[in-house]
Amino acid sequence: MALSLFQLLPDVKEDALHPKFKLLRDNPLLGGERNILISWTEGFIDRDNKIVKEFQTTFHSSFWEFYLFRMLSDAGFIIDFSHDRPDFIINAPLALNIEAVVSNIKRDGESEENRTLDNVLSMIVPPKQQTDFKAIVDEAIVRNSNAIYTKNKKYKEGYVNCDWIKPETPFVIALSSYDQIDYGREFLYPMMALLYGQYYDPQTENYDLVTEIIKPGTNSPIPIGIFNDPAFSHISGILFSCTTTLGKLTSLFNSSSESDRQFNDVLNIRHDHEAPHYRFQKVSNVNPEELSDGLFLFHNPLAKHKVPSELFRKTNALQVNITENGPLMEAENSPIISRINLMKGMVNKTLINLLYRDYNE
Repeated sequence: MALSLFQLLPDVKEDALHPKFKLLRDNPLLGGERNILISWTEGFIDRDNKIVKEFQTTFHSSFWEFYLFRMLSDAGFIIDFSHDRPDFIINAPLALNIEAVVSNIKRDGESEENRTLDNVLSMIVPPKQQTDFKAIVDEAIVRNSNAIYTKNKKYKEGYVNCDWIKPETPFVIALSSYDQIDYGREFLYPMMALLYGQYYDPQTENYDLVTEIIKPGTNSPIPIGIFNDPAFSHISGILFSCTTTLGKLTSLFNSSSESDRQFNDVLNIRHDHEAPHYRFQKVSNVNPEELSDGLFLFHNPLAKHKVPSELFRKTNALQVNITENGPLMEAENSPIISRINLMKGMVNKTLINLLYRDYNE
């Protein structure tokens, strides 16, 4: 049975509703997106009877949990709901504990409600042409770092004392980024820096080894390279996305057999290992986006209990390992760099040709 996501709860007032919830509920053109989201909750058990309220009022954290549940279930993971924490206790094909978290915009940051057409179009600007590339990356590092540290503390000070949590079971933090108005173009760059100290330079297209950044708007240094520190060896990896939002629903609907009812086009920019590195996907039912496209699994090289790479081979998650020869990245499909969602007819051959030139020149 699916959850009744769009039936307003008695103790939730209209003025407390999240803008994205209201958009999904009220827009007559988003029926396909609503149905996909509801389908994600088929079989989901609300153990503390609060996730629907959180979905209606704060949205992102619940949206991310619904997505994770569907993705894990479709990939063959057996989820145990008999305990109230962590968020996902995996019993098979391998024991695994996953705690979900989201990073949100800082208290005085620019709200998503203020997105303009320029923000939308920034999704298709190549990194080497983004004048604010460093600002985007550094803000993401700080916000994502806060989210990881919060869950790390919760695990070390609380979860390890639960008798059903075995110390030998790998522990993964699943993080979805909603940390700034243009979070959709972070790609993996902030996480490579935050976790491994590998800071991407879009001009050289190489990673530089960095140990700290300056927190935006301050003079305060922020240490980076979490997975270079043995103090975090209890974290086996970080499962990450910055593209799991309403555009994901539209892309999945465009990928379905009902795509002829869609009023928007979706263009994905993907990265291939071989040159030319960038390719462009106009999403359709014959050229679909898969549910697990847009995921990354960053493995901790110092983890006491590692997550075997084959565990996520049934997904399209890009898996990142750090070796003595540098980053090793493996995936079943080319990872999504960014996604743009435009009115039907705006994603055309001319636009794709211009993008191909800009990205691969």
